[in-house]
Amino acid sequence: MSYEVILWLHVLVMGYWIGSDLVVNALTHYVARGSSLPPLERKRLWDFLLHVDQHPRNALILSVPLGFTLAAQIGQVPLDDAALAALWVASALWFGFMWLTHWKRSAASGPVLARWDWRSRYVLIACVLFIGVKSLVTGSPMSAPWLAWKVILFAGVLACGIGIRYYIRDAYRAWPRIWAGKGTAEDEQTVVTAMNRGTYVLWCLWTLLFVIGWLGVAKP
Repeated sequence: MSYEVILWLHVLVMGYWIGSDLVVNALTHYVARGSSLPPLERKRLWDFLLHVDQHPRNALILSVPLGFTLAAQIGQVPLDDAALAALWVASALWFGFMWLTHWKRSAASGPVLARWDWRSRYVLIACVLFIGVKSLVTGSPMSAPWLAWKVILFAGVLACGIGIRYYIRDAYRAWPRIWAGKGTAEDEQTVVTAMNRGTYVLWCLWTLLFVIGWLGVAKP
């Protein structure tokens, strides 16, 4: 594809990411503060929220091959067609695994898949951070400092994603009792506090995305 088409897709994915995150965050706080709703209705809304939350994850994965394809087309990373094709295949496998983990979350294999998904993020963060820092120090594999900083900040985005997941897991200390109609005021506060703290991490994620977008446009 031409550079202009890839650029348009990259911008589109960034908008898709922020827009879907806004919806997820609004729905999260609605469910967390919906103590007046019937317990089963809150569970139904939470399950729907988990489906919607796949959209930001879609965007995160799509942004990787699109970003590196753009960088390769302007000569900022030493990736030939074969390497780019391998990156797209790896991203497609990651995409498929992410959706498999989502659809199997209630199955017997769900916890195992979730652990592997969680652990793979740590490996990816380490790899991305290494590439970015190495590029800043040595000028390779990415010659432009602004691009190296984009990669480093993307590692921060991945870390924020783990942070948000941590607080979602924290809320699960109370959700089962609430859904069973046995929740206490303390359980309600646990969920609200966890979702509030997750939102603070989400704000950090959005800030990183805005800076990444600015670096891509300004190329300082």
